[in-house]
Amino acid sequence: MAQRPSEPILEWLRNTLKAKNLNVAALAEKSGQKRSEVKRVLAGREPLTVDQLMTWTKALDLKMEELVNVPELSEDPPPAPVAAEVDESRYIIDPYGLQAEQAIRVAFAMGSDFTFLALTDKLEDCGVPASTLENPRFSEMLPIRLEAAYHGYNNPEYTPQGLSLTLSFDTIRECFFPWSAIVEVRYHLDAPAPEDLPVDELENDDGGPEDNVVNLFG
Repeated sequence: MAQRPSEPILEWLRNTLKAKNLNVAALAEKSGQKRSEVKRVLAGREPLTVDQLMTWTKALDLKMEELVNVPELSEDPPPAPVAAEVDESRYIIDPYGLQAEQAIRVAFAMGSDFTFLALTDKLEDCGVPASTLENPRFSEMLPIRLEAAYHGYNNPEYTPQGLSLTLSFDTIRECFFPWSAIVEVRYHLDAPAPEDLPVDELENDDGGPEDNVVNLFG
């Protein structure tokens, strides 16, 4: 299938998001659009409109001359502006590594809202306000919810001992969570819209999914 004329621009936008340490949720938040719509366009499942392009370049603080230099069709797009060095390790999963670390890396790499639960008695002097740790609601477990739109501000740093994050409580705080304290990670996934699903999952000419089930017990 022929490549869409907008594909070099989409690739340039995706590279720009990566270079600026942003994700789909952050772009949706900055541009006032639905996350699902932004994701479909960036993935090439829906056409990129001029209005979207103008809105996104403004949200990403890009200049029009940068856009004008994007080649067409099969030519290589120009390098995206680099605001900071990209940590490629966050996209790599180690099946033999600490599960808490791998689960959190996945959440940041996917750009997903997520919550992790930490044992409160292991969080002394971790940077979380004492008033929060002393709240009876969190006497055993402290939930930390991280919204994907603001992942770029969390600045996760992984060490053999634990996870460092920039979080907002009464003020901006640098917090440290030992791996031994993190006991659960919950992803808050966006339910796919019908237009996000492959056609063969939406249409079944054989009479429905029950007709395709193999009976293993006779």
